[in-house]
Amino acid sequence: MRFVSTTLLRSSLTLLITGFTLLQTSAQENSPFTRYGLGESFNSLHAINRAMGGLSAAYSDGINNNVGQAVNFMNPATYSNYFMVSYDLGLTIDTRNLRSENPSGKFRSNYFYPSYIAVGMPLKRTKGLGMAFGIRPVTRINYSVVNRERVAGDSLATIYEGSGGLNQAFVGLGKKWKNFSVGFNTGFNFGRREISTKKIFLSDTAFFFQSNSSTITTFNKVFLNTGFQYEFLLKKQIDQKSGVTNNYFLRLGGTYSLNQNMSASQDQKRETYTETQAGDITIDTVSVVNDIKGTVVLPSTYAAGITIHKTSSNNRGTFEMWSVGAEYTTTQWSRYRFYNQPDRLVNSWQLKIGAQLAPDPLNGRNYWSNVNYRVGAFIGKDYIDPDGNGLKTTGFSLGAGFPIKKWNNYDRQFTILNTALQFGKRGSGVNNITESYAQFTLGISLTDIWFQKRRYD
Repeated sequence: MRFVSTTLLRSSLTLLITGFTLLQTSAQENSPFTRYGLGESFNSLHAINRAMGGLSAAYSDGINNNVGQAVNFMNPATYSNYFMVSYDLGLTIDTRNLRSENPSGKFRSNYFYPSYIAVGMPLKRTKGLGMAFGIRPVTRINYSVVNRERVAGDSLATIYEGSGGLNQAFVGLGKKWKNFSVGFNTGFNFGRREISTKKIFLSDTAFFFQSNSSTITTFNKVFLNTGFQYEFLLKKQIDQKSGVTNNYFLRLGGTYSLNQNMSASQDQKRETYTETQAGDITIDTVSVVNDIKGTVVLPSTYAAGITIHKTSSNNRGTFEMWSVGAEYTTTQWSRYRFYNQPDRLVNSWQLKIGAQLAPDPLNGRNYWSNVNYRVGAFIGKDYIDPDGNGLKTTGFSLGAGFPIKKWNNYDRQFTILNTALQFGKRGSGVNNITESYAQFTLGISLTDIWFQKRRYD
């Protein structure tokens, strides 16, 4: 007889290794905003949360037949709702348009990346105990900026380049006591930041070798974040004729990510080089310093939200009819330090609203009445402040959750295809550089009663 834990662990690790390989081989974009801090945030929320404007602190599923069971890794308190094993995978296509006023110009880039891969499972359903683990990218660094100027009568091109980012491997537990749930995530934050500055003289009278100043920094540390949710029953209605029970709930939620001091190691190189068809060839190494120890400080993040939702129950089960909510989140980015040095970062905040609606899942008359339609919007202040005027952020989103099995049968399988389409803008008329973007996320939640122990061989 094969043990449940062995089979599940082997399958889950294979899934995560495949996902991590995808993280390392995805296509890259070119964005000057990734020069700051540890790069630009991936906003690697679950597809459901993205479609609802980013709501996650007070959002929960896993208890209603038509929604399925997703891994809301932003609030680990939701892990307590798991009743079956669930595999979650998210893929995102990101299109961005940069506009510069001075000098006038436009730039467009496309980017594809896996936004998360996770596994959730119940440990003891009767006790409201569950866990989840997975891996996701947190930030990305990828830019190549060229500045041209005249120096002593010669033309000088300065090329600023960077790559890397921060990734997170996590594992978490969630526990429920009646209407109160609490949970935590821990694991490993790890990443790499590789930057270089190249100077190339373009002279007709004299020849100069190019210079390169490069710095490679690796960093890692164990992290911890926590979350809670509490649900109140506002109203209960029982229709004796139809046998339908309607419940109206109010759910409060909050999350907190602790401040983190990551251990870092840095290698610095200063050299002259020349370009050939075979690649760059080093002419003279001026300075090489390896293994410079330091610390990268990531600030704490707070989030608080509220959701009101309605469920209806009959002999087919319990179904989520609609939900609407709001959330506020803030991060103290002014406390960020890279080897004791601050950056052009400021405290950020974001206000989010979102809603979800299923037309008629209770009767299950047709497929489209079981689809969950979602919409959301957000407004806030970005953490990057390159010109000192701040960057205003606005956006809206929409999406849907499509069941991809027989829509009128929810006995033991909840496989949902979740989609999210986000439109947003960063910056306004007071900024020299503004950015607009569109993101499409496809999430697959594969949930079933897998790996059951056999009663007979």
